[in-house]
Amino acid sequence: MRKVFFTLGAIVLVAVGAAFYFIAYRMDSVIESRIERAATVALGSAVEVGGVHTDLRKGTLTVDEISVANPPGFKNPYAVKLNGLEAAVDYKGLEIRHVVVEDPEFIIEEVGGETNFEQMLKALDSGKGPVTGGTDETASGEGRKAEPVIVVRHLRINESRAVFDSGSLDEIGDVKVDAIEMNDLRGTPSELAEQIGREVLDELSSEAARELLKGQAKQQLKKMGGSVSGALRGILGGGDGTDEDATEHTGDEGDGDDVTPGTAEEDDGIYD
Repeated sequence: MRKVFFTLGAIVLVAVGAAFYFIAYRMDSVIESRIERAATVALGSAVEVGGVHTDLRKGTLTVDEISVANPPGFKNPYAVKLNGLEAAVDYKGLEIRHVVVEDPEFIIEEVGGETNFEQMLKALDSGKGPVTGGTDETASGEGRKAEPVIVVRHLRINESRAVFDSGSLDEIGDVKVDAIEMNDLRGTPSELAEQIGREVLDELSSEAARELLKGQAKQQLKKMGGSVSGALRGILGGGDGTDEDATEHTGDEGDGDDVTPGTAEEDDGIYD
């Protein structure tokens, strides 16, 4: 009898372990598909997730990679790639205590005076983003029904460098992107994707606009060449030879006949 109970107990443990593994595995795939669907609909560009790993006991979530495709008309395959996303999660309470993105990659691409992030931000604002690479179900926004409400207490995307690829300036450079932090977010996966996406796109669009303006100013300065005055060069960071004109005329004002005041009148008096 004792042996029977032991055998039954072992069977139960194996069954529980198998069920736990199945739930965890199913949760991984469900979270992966929800991230892809919600982010694709929100951003208007196809979002792909490399892999999701949940640990229910430890309360952790790890995402290998999230990539966001470029809108149509841009040459690079993706605009954003987030590597090494880690989160502390209360699965029972549907609360994410904190999320950290360690190694974000951004490619800011400009064509015809507009960047990929500006276009994505416009698509987000209009809610009619052209989905690239998504399914009809994803593009139409199906699947938003019965989404759970999730709380994100703290999100941080670490500071990084972004590639700046400008078609009109015909140059490639890099731009510093400050760390992005957000607190106490609440919403469905679709709503959270929109909130986070808007913050990231806004930051990158601002950085891109500043970089484009600087590049245009440099090009204009090159075109103007030697006709740019010393004062303007100083404003734009040149500052060469601004005192030449002043030194050329120094000391010229007093040149001429040295006449002592009153001398002419005295001489006139001599001949009177």
